[in-house]
Amino acid sequence: MFQRCIDNKEPLMSTIAIIGNMDNLVHEDFELIKHYCAIFKPFKEVTIELSSEKGISISKVLILIKALHLHIKNKEKEPNLPNAIHLMLSKIVIKANAKFENIENQPVLTEATILDPRFKKKAFNNQYSYQKTYEKIVQKVATIIRLNQSPVENEENKKTIPTDRGNETFEIWQQFDSQVSTSTSVNTPTSEAIVELDRYLNEPILDRKLDPLKWWNDRKKIYPNLFDLMLLRLCVPSTSVPSERAFSKAGYTISERRNRLSTKNTEMLIFLNSNYQILLFNF
Repeated sequence: MFQRCIDNKEPLMSTIAIIGNMDNLVHEDFELIKHYCAIFKPFKEVTIELSSEKGISISKVLILIKALHLHIKNKEKEPNLPNAIHLMLSKIVIKANAKFENIENQPVLTEATILDPRFKKKAFNNQYSYQKTYEKIVQKVATIIRLNQSPVENEENKKTIPTDRGNETFEIWQQFDSQVSTSTSVNTPTSEAIVELDRYLNEPILDRKLDPLKWWNDRKKIYPNLFDLMLLRLCVPSTSVPSERAFSKAGYTISERRNRLSTKNTEMLIFLNSNYQILLFNF
């Protein structure tokens, strides 16, 4: 709306002047509107990003909030800002700090961020929050490993390799067998989880514009346990937008002139209207 005021400055001022019983806008008003547009533009971009239907949004929350904080701080440092803009920026900072003070303590958000190969640890401001999330992921991956292990594997992991003490000619192998036994016993679900997570974190960051789900699908054999946890975090976003669009199309389909349609035909028409673009693409 503010941008439309700027784009239609001359017609707007002319119309107000013709009406006559309204206070016309002056140069200072349009300068304020320009500042509003510059301040709120990133907020609109964040809204679009998080309202996406076809991409992962949950892992973007931390990094987008971080970007908005930086944007407001940079705006506050600009010289010659009007007092009204300074006051508005101060209120935004106060409200944002109160709203997002503990955002890095939300396990679902932090775990999703680390498990997104585009972001990993880059979105965190607090090293303690990152370390805490790292430990939680290790615990959950270790639990997945335990659940995936068969009872036979669990028993084998507890066993140690015996040394052949009955044959004196093989005593030379006792030290080696002892080392193997020790290394085998250390191989616990927790240690496996740490190794798998560290290998993942040491991989190069994925380009932000690429699909993280495709990246994970290509590497699900390399990180099988992390992949299982990822499916619980980087899942389909919950949104009512598609449903609202379907209801809108239903309203157009069932109009006063077509209210004699049967339930079956109505459902088919709504389905075809909702998926028309997909049908065109495939056929």
